[in-house]
Amino acid sequence: MNENFLSPNGNMYRLMRDSYYGDGGYRGPYLIPHKRETRQNYLDRQQTAYYLNHFALIVNALVNPIFKRSPLRDWSGSAGPVAEAFLEDVDGAGNDMDSFMQAAALSAKLYGAVFIVVENFQAMELPASMGEALAQRKFPYAYTLDPDRVEGVSIDKNGRVLSIKFRDTAVSSTMGGEKERTVYFDTHSWSVYEDGALVSSGEHNLGEVPVVWFPSQHVKNGELNPTPELYPIAGISCSLYNHCSWLTEILRSQTFPLLTFPSKEASDLVIGNNNALCYDGDTVRFQPGFISPPSDPAALIQSQIKAMVEEMYRMAGLTFATTTKQEASGISRQWEFERTNQRLAAFAKRCAAAERKVMALVARWMGLDLEFQATYSSDFGITDVATELKNAQAVLDMQLTDQLKVEVAKQVLSAYVPELPSDRFDAIIADIEKKAREPDYNEPPQDGSPVPPEPQDDEGPEADDKEE
Repeated sequence: MNENFLSPNGNMYRLMRDSYYGDGGYRGPYLIPHKRETRQNYLDRQQTAYYLNHFALIVNALVNPIFKRSPLRDWSGSAGPVAEAFLEDVDGAGNDMDSFMQAAALSAKLYGAVFIVVENFQAMELPASMGEALAQRKFPYAYTLDPDRVEGVSIDKNGRVLSIKFRDTAVSSTMGGEKERTVYFDTHSWSVYEDGALVSSGEHNLGEVPVVWFPSQHVKNGELNPTPELYPIAGISCSLYNHCSWLTEILRSQTFPLLTFPSKEASDLVIGNNNALCYDGDTVRFQPGFISPPSDPAALIQSQIKAMVEEMYRMAGLTFATTTKQEASGISRQWEFERTNQRLAAFAKRCAAAERKVMALVARWMGLDLEFQATYSSDFGITDVATELKNAQAVLDMQLTDQLKVEVAKQVLSAYVPELPSDRFDAIIADIEKKAREPDYNEPPQDGSPVPPEPQDDEGPEADDKEE
């Protein structure tokens, strides 16, 4: 086996990361060596290899729509000021909650599940007042923990994390090198080790481990490191990388026609696409010409590449995003998109649950109370504004209840001005509700003809004289 070859089955999480970013093994080592292939030929193939990164497009299609619109957040309690500041700067690096959760959701989708760690500064570093803590950014912060950095986790029978040990970022030592840093948390204390030696420890008194387990899909109880749901698609990406290399090898070696020239003086045969191939033959009977290998092998690989790409999108439930000669029916595509919409909605609920747990840990670190709600979108369809307006007008023409008019107005606003601020949205709806209660608003349109006056009920003596 060539020593430069890197098996994609060696590290599941590395394959997922490399397949998304197109790095690591896709710079050559994921190429499978041919039997009896020379080292130089293998190195040449690594130099000409390229990676068609459909995997990143698929992952983004299953994550980015959830964060197209900012989630609705509402909170109350004594931890309100800290919560507001934390939502604007989650990790101490200026990333707000939307950016942080999108990055965490991407990692969860890639690796199957991630941990979100919520830490706080040590007591000696905390200011005396809340105002100073907010001004100096001395309140809890969060960061994601990929599963390949976790060295050990213990849980109870209900799946609650009792302790966790993980590798932190390496720290520079005074001797000029780097030290391996390890962090340990349990339900009451924390410890930090550098190169195996304890350097600091303390009590946090939270009553729980300050981590949030964030899976991308439902898994059975107690399975903290599930196989990533997109792992089979990453395997196809690696196979696609090799197929593209085989196709390039055929195109470089066999595609160009070769000029043949008969000559009775031909002895040493020097073959190349920049010269002629002379062969011993009768110059009268044979004429110069070109020879080229059959295109069947290249065509076969091309068809296989196309089939693998289509299969990747089919496995992800995204075939409606590809164009094929065999067009599916409208109902079939609608059902497929509905399944994808449900998949996105389920993942959005997990994002909201993880965010609520993170905010609860922030309040617990501060010793304050907090009621927090995060509502993510549950509908990820592409809105056709013209169709929505046409359907809304059709409903209004039915002259149904006033309440239905208000609901139709909400749908129209959501479709026509989706970025409308919530307070402005509420004000417009309140105005529509007010008008809906007015009689003139509910009267059907008139045709413009004059309306005769109503007869008067009270008749005087003059009317009696006329009757006589």
